[in-house]
Amino acid sequence: MNFREALHAELAARRRRNARYSLRAFARFLGTDHSTLSQILRSRRSLSAHMVARFGRRLGLSAAFVAEACQQQIAESVLRLARTKSFRPNSRWIATRTGLPLDSVNSALDHLIRHGDLVMESPERWTTTRPAYA
Repeated sequence: MNFREALHAELAARRRRNARYSLRAFARFLGTDHSTLSQILRSRRSLSAHMVARFGRRLGLSAAFVAEACQQQIAESVLRLARTKSFRPNSRWIATRTGLPLDSVNSALDHLIRHGDLVMESPERWTTTRPAYA
C-alpha cells in the first residue's frame, strides 16, 4: 500500500464511523488545506517527503511505513525530473533542481536503478522505464 492509498483508507474508515465526516474535517486534522488534500487524493498533486512525514505522524502510522513512503516520494521526484527534456544525469544537478539533499538523491537513484525504474544507458543518457509510482 502506498501513502496515497493509506490516506484514502483512513478517510474511508473515518467516514464509516461517521457518515457526516468530511474531506474538510480530515484536512483540518492533517493540518492542510482541503483543496490541497483533494488534489493529493485525486493524484493531481504530488506528495513531498515532508508532507508524508507530517501526515504520517498525525495519523500515527509506523515509523517504518512513513520512512519507506518518504523514500518512495523522493524517488518519484527524481523520476519525474528524469522524464523532462531538460534533465541532466548528474546527482548534484538533480539535488539542486529538486531541493533535496545530495544523499537523498543518491539513495533515490540507487532505489530506482535497483528496481529497474531508471536505466543508465551511458554516463550522459539515463532513461525511465515506467511512467510513475501512482
